[in-house]
Amino acid sequence: MATNFFENKPFTKLGLFAIPLLICMMAMGSQFPKGEVLGFSSKVIAFEFATSTGDIQAILAPLSEAERMGMDRGNYIDFAFMLTYASFIFFFFKVAKQQFKIKWLVVGQVLAVIILLGDVLENIQLLNITRTYANDPNDLNIAAFLFQLQLFTWLKWLCLGLALLLASFALVHAKGFIKNIALLFSVPFLLSMIALINGTPTWIERFTISIFLGLGSLVLVCFFVKRQVT
Repeated sequence: MATNFFENKPFTKLGLFAIPLLICMMAMGSQFPKGEVLGFSSKVIAFEFATSTGDIQAILAPLSEAERMGMDRGNYIDFAFMLTYASFIFFFFKVAKQQFKIKWLVVGQVLAVIILLGDVLENIQLLNITRTYANDPNDLNIAAFLFQLQLFTWLKWLCLGLALLLASFALVHAKGFIKNIALLFSVPFLLSMIALINGTPTWIERFTISIFLGLGSLVLVCFFVKRQVT
């Protein structure tokens, strides 16, 4: 019975990624400091999209040493989170390529690798910045770190938007109600373009929230997509 279920819904096993994803998110949530800063409702997102030494001072200066250490612990846990969600994206497109007989969906697998690399390199810059701040908060020589942080942060988030756009094109070929909601997965990509051009905290947060919602919805969709080919 279980074997037939997985054969009829080949994406279902991918939906099980929800378990490690939720564990990682709860673990990170218990470590990252809460509160608004620089117009962002999330200190974590503000940190990722910081563009100047002044931004870093505004984010880290109000934190206690314990909170800054929590920020680092959260970023270390994030390495497990990024490996998990990037693996989900990689295998989603692998299965989608087979089920929908669309060879170019291999692009989604390539995007998963780029997203993982971007997130790893982003986290390294975040850890470099907190280490430098801990050594001397009044003498932050972090220009190189900030440049790379901006590069890798946008690379990661824009590729996530692109991956969801690609998923929407793939799911248009699904059966049932999934086909009717497939285009909703293109919304994060559209918001990414607005956020990139606008650059305000409001639009950046709308975009990043849409990415989280999009990925979460994609995991849930995996429980409902039926086999397309024999």
